[in-house]
Amino acid sequence: MKIGPLPKDLDLRGLASRGVTIQGTASIEALPRLCEAGIGLEQLVVGEFRFSRDEEARYLVETSVKASLTLVCQRCLEKMVLPLTTGSRLACVWSDSEAETLPSGLEPLLVEELADLNEIAEEEILLAVPVSPTHHEDCITERRSYAPDEEPLLGAEPDKESPFSVLEKLRT
Repeated sequence: MKIGPLPKDLDLRGLASRGVTIQGTASIEALPRLCEAGIGLEQLVVGEFRFSRDEEARYLVETSVKASLTLVCQRCLEKMVLPLTTGSRLACVWSDSEAETLPSGLEPLLVEELADLNEIAEEEILLAVPVSPTHHEDCITERRSYAPDEEPLLGAEPDKESPFSVLEKLRT
């Protein structure tokens, strides 16, 4: 089944009252804050949003977002791909005071009259990205990629004498 782009300008209260589920995709062009953060996409983001009301008459949105992100590994500074699946249970609120009264199982979603599902998906991704992304396997930089008794790789600088070795001579 092919799904289209995530819609913009939706009335979340009306969707929650009807119990609607919306699935869609988002491209990098629809997620400008990801670009600003230096995050790329390997493929389209896929989002699913289930709208409902709870026994307290709150408007709820259950999100599920899947993405394959392109980041820079903070260990080797090479490109890495991070598969990401995230989800949360949000309650629509219209003020900070409403957000403070929510139970612990619900996250506040500060909304106006109309909401953009791309922005909600983007926020979910930004909150789930690790602060210092690294490869899951050991990534080895050029300088560490050879054993001490081997020759360094082409283009790698040989070990230099430490500038502090002079201090060792002064100690004696």
